[in-house]
Amino acid sequence: MRIVQLITHMNELGGAQVHVRDLSRQLLTDGHEVTIMSGGEETTDSDLVVDGIAYVRTKFLKRNINLWKDAQAILEIRKKLKELSPDIVAIHSSKAGILGRIACWSLRLPFVFTAHGWAFAEGVETRKKMFYRLVEKQIGKLSRTVITVCEQDRLLAINNRVLPSEKLVTITNGVHDNSILSNRTIKDEVVIVMVARFEAPKKHLDVIKALAQIKDLQWKMIFVGDGSLKQEVMLAAVENELDNRVLFLGNCSDVSSVLKNSDLFVLTSSWEGLPLSILEAMMHSLPVISSDVGGVREAVSNNKNGFLIKDNLSDLLKRLIEDEELRLRMGKKSRNIYLESFTFSIMYEKTCSVYHKVINKKELL
Repeated sequence: MRIVQLITHMNELGGAQVHVRDLSRQLLTDGHEVTIMSGGEETTDSDLVVDGIAYVRTKFLKRNINLWKDAQAILEIRKKLKELSPDIVAIHSSKAGILGRIACWSLRLPFVFTAHGWAFAEGVETRKKMFYRLVEKQIGKLSRTVITVCEQDRLLAINNRVLPSEKLVTITNGVHDNSILSNRTIKDEVVIVMVARFEAPKKHLDVIKALAQIKDLQWKMIFVGDGSLKQEVMLAAVENELDNRVLFLGNCSDVSSVLKNSDLFVLTSSWEGLPLSILEAMMHSLPVISSDVGGVREAVSNNKNGFLIKDNLSDLLKRLIEDEELRLRMGKKSRNIYLESFTFSIMYEKTCSVYHKVINKKELL
């Protein structure tokens, strides 16, 4: 297959970007010809570069809405796709999802859109949610097949009458198993980690506020990621006298090493699809505390491999910090759930099957 992966940007690490990178790398390994097309003029993040894959830049494709530039982006994408002449275009992220589907439809090119979480999910600001629901409903008329990364997102699209069920297929996210299994040793302090960009919808400040309530316990907090809200969170750590116990690593090319040496994973967010960061934590046998949003509960089973937050983050942190046996038991359960449902190979095989069906113009069941 000649495949173009189209995404809004590849200049910073994120769930959708890592998904595209890993999927493209495996497709290349299996003998397919892969091109990654992304917007903006920024260079591709070095951690997202795969040798042997062509990277094509579309300068008019931007995250912000601008009708004139968006129209130019459609023409630019259309022109580049005509030159590349792919067998299928796999489209990712909201903005590329809208413009890319229009361009592919106008060229009669087979395409699949993967929704890495809907922009009209619960937790999104009301006006933005209404706007994107309307847009997705109209663009959905051009779509033949849309992949959702969790069952919750499939049901959300159906219940909001954005897409009919026959156009939707759920392929849950999956990550490579690169863990090095070892017995976690008893330490003086419990290491908590959160891997997330310092941008909406993440809620790093909620973690700082919760930690401020349990200063008497032995813990260390590690934030992995960068973004425009990072300074605000760093200031909050100082104001709460936590700066000597909270570490900001920034973007990290070896997240696995951080997870391997941690004891507990936390993710606070207003909305999500199915975060890769949670699956990576589960792969490393970590218990997970997370906001109950999107498809999170499809991976985090409350009271089994972690907890879903209900305005009680500090209590949940306290419970797992104080109970080592519970941490280990939940971490083992996380690993088992990962192996059963969230490996990369499961996701990859299902995705390739959808690609072939769309190319062959077969109806999905």
